[in-house]
Amino acid sequence: MKAIADKGHSPNLDTILMIEGILSKKHEFASKNKLRLSLPKQLQYKTFNKILEYLEASNKIAYDKDGSVFWIFAKGPQFERLEKESVKLK
Repeated sequence: MKAIADKGHSPNLDTILMIEGILSKKHEFASKNKLRLSLPKQLQYKTFNKILEYLEASNKIAYDKDGSVFWIFAKGPQFERLEKESVKLK
């Protein structure tokens, strides 16, 4: 029973999408704390950090040397066209 409790909490999809939506609209926050304060609902800090780790691992956000958070994920019709027309490297 102890092993299950140590597994930790996983954020739900609605919460991940909420953070993605805010980041994709504003594109930049001066700090993780400023992003967290701009959310429409409060999150546990551990859950918030886990979501940011996921977004960074999936190349949707990046941090600069000062700790600012940037949305870097490109999507949309222009990106899809560029991807189709790009030369594939081996």
